[in-house]
Amino acid sequence: MARALAFALVLATLPVPVLAQQQQTLQPPAPETMSRQQLREEVTDLRAIVQRRAVIPARPAGCAGAEARGFDFWLGEWDVSPTGSASGVTVAESSITLHDQGCVIIEHWRPFGGGHGHSINGYDATDGKWHQTWIDANGQRTEFAGVVDAEGVLRFDVLGPPQQGQPPGARRMNFQRIDANTVRQWGDLAPEAGGDLVIEWDFTYRRRAGTR
Repeated sequence: MARALAFALVLATLPVPVLAQQQQTLQPPAPETMSRQQLREEVTDLRAIVQRRAVIPARPAGCAGAEARGFDFWLGEWDVSPTGSASGVTVAESSITLHDQGCVIIEHWRPFGGGHGHSINGYDATDGKWHQTWIDANGQRTEFAGVVDAEGVLRFDVLGPPQQGQPPGARRMNFQRIDANTVRQWGDLAPEAGGDLVIEWDFTYRRRAGTR
């Protein structure tokens, strides 16, 4: 490790008062006091750092709170089937991955028929809600916001008006952990005219063998 980089790393770990007190003792030697061999080593080390574009990492703390981990049960590689299907037919694959210091969940939805799509998901501590933005290969974008209820179900309200051809009413998308290897996802509609809740679609995610 180059002397200059090591010095910077030590400074970064010191509290401000200690830094002020020890700054004098931590100063690298002045060039005029260094031997030819020391100067040669210093230049060699610094050149390697510059050429390799080395940096001192300065990452944020990320999202480690319990609320931000409330959707981790969806992470993994999944085979997706219609819930209750006797044949167990798989209609899609889905990869759910964690990014950006644990703050962002990305969905890669790959149906065997129809367009693929992606969603970006995250917990917003300012309003205490989970948010999702979905967009697919048809250019269709949908915004969701919701919370985890007392039963552990993450219930996303669909924001905005119904899409073309959809009946009016309040829609939700729901995620429920069944066990470590199974998740249910379904959409329901509370019709504007009243009446019983309608389940519009219903999927079961099963973790692909050999994955986590």
